Amino acid sequence: MNTSKQVVTQAHQIADEIVKLVERVDGPVTLAQVEREIAGFSKKEPPSWERLAGEVVIWNQMTAAGDQALREVLYERRVAIQSVSPLLYLLEGCFVSDPAWWPIVLLPAKAANLESPTFLIRATSGYQDFCMAKAAAESKTGYRLLKPGSVRCTADRFAVA
Repeated sequence: MNTSKQVVTQAHQIADEIVKLVERVDGPVTLAQVEREIAGFSKKEPPSWERLAGEVVIWNQMTAAGDQALREVLYERRVAIQSVSPLLYLLEGCFVSDPAWWPIVLLPAKAANLESPTFLIRATSGYQDFCMAKAAAESKTGYRLLKPGSVRCTADRFAVA
């Protein structure tokens, strides 16, 4: 059984591997690809922790270390996320049937065009406008438009936000 210290150590290793994979691909990486290529990220059975009411599911078979690693790379802004249609996952032969599933891909941080208070995002222009208007109306800080850097490719044609 993993101790808390072992989970933290494993999470840091998985986080580093996630960033290396995303930077090597230099384009969108699905969580199905992360699952296939990074040992310790997921397991075959659903997680043992309880989900909070209203909580979205990003990937439902992550290990505790995998969950912590994904949070680490997102919240530390080491990669960007892009909300995508489930079609992208279907094309890869994968689908999460949970109704709370939020399909995303990971991109190099330089591909982000929107900084949120939480993480880096590659968003459609409509979603950028929505976030900036909402932030201004609510006097929220932490949202900023970014000039994205060049990457091999994005998942823009599958983007939903």
